[in-house]
Amino acid sequence: MTMVSDLPQDLVEEILSRVPITCLRAVRSTCKRWNGLFKDPSFRKKHSGKAAKDSLVVMMNGYRVCLMSVNLNGIHNHKDLVAPSIKQIGEFNQGKICRVFHCNGLLLCLTNDCITSRLVVWNPYLGQTRWIEPRTAYDKSDMFSIGYDNNNNNHKILRLFYELDSYINYEIYDFKANSWRIIPTSYIIVSNRRGVSLKGNTYFLARKIFEVEEGVEDYCLLCFDFTKERFGPPLHLPFHYHPVDDDTVLSTVREEQLAVLFESMNTHKIHIWITTKIDPNTVSWNKFLAVRTETIIDLYSFFDTRSFFVDEEKKVAVICDIQKLKPNRIDMYQKACIVGEKGYIEEVNLGELRYCCPLVCSVRFQLPSLV
Repeated sequence: MTMVSDLPQDLVEEILSRVPITCLRAVRSTCKRWNGLFKDPSFRKKHSGKAAKDSLVVMMNGYRVCLMSVNLNGIHNHKDLVAPSIKQIGEFNQGKICRVFHCNGLLLCLTNDCITSRLVVWNPYLGQTRWIEPRTAYDKSDMFSIGYDNNNNNHKILRLFYELDSYINYEIYDFKANSWRIIPTSYIIVSNRRGVSLKGNTYFLARKIFEVEEGVEDYCLLCFDFTKERFGPPLHLPFHYHPVDDDTVLSTVREEQLAVLFESMNTHKIHIWITTKIDPNTVSWNKFLAVRTETIIDLYSFFDTRSFFVDEEKKVAVICDIQKLKPNRIDMYQKACIVGEKGYIEEVNLGELRYCCPLVCSVRFQLPSLV
């Protein structure tokens, strides 16, 4: 009888490349040979191409970070769409997590209990964590992003926080140096929305105050370059944004392009654009989808709760938000709405909301990280 260890290397790789991502931990713990194989970059790309029928999505609920498997295969059935598969496959429970950020397969989580806030980096693929000590105490109002130097792949963390002078301060943490340092920069007000990581950099929705005409504000896209450790120039958005009447959210597409969702309360429409070119200094956009919001029932957007991702091939977007159970009750549920190019909506209940906090953060894992 042939033992697994006697099989040719190319056959072993072909078999293991088809293992679902939800089974990777069990497979990697089988033997050193297989564990080493999954650390090989070329094999990881091969595995990602053959096994990644499901997208791994991160969602927050009840101060827990949950890994969800989203399968959109078969969503087109001739003329109609069919219901997707969304299920929880794991969770990360390291205290009361209030915010989460993603980059290159890594999750940066901010925890907050009754005493203090802490910062931890989690690699779901390797099952490893690293706690990041602060230079000055963290606060739950701090904003963070995680990226890497494109010259040496050294990961870094950007922190935006307020001090007594009410100005935003910036500091950066270097994983190799294991230390924080202040970044001198011009005074820029960044809106209270999560930034998104793309190709090692982080893009923010920002508000720039013009000096020519006092009080005039213009909203733009702003990139923090982790290689140069500085912000790039303001980049234009494909719409005029008014924070009182509009809502806008950033996302990524296959970690190659940027996507932006814009909802106008005046027109009752949701528009989604995807970049055709994006780098720290330039951007161009192409319209992806538009759908009327009357078809999306009872969404109840709180501050920083909405998120989304798109599937270009299937021409759909998955929009995650909150639904109130009844207008006169505080009971709430998380809901995913599948939006098609013909305005089709398929709703998926993601479970009861247990606490009122930033609730949903959907990010897609394309290639596991070995950091």
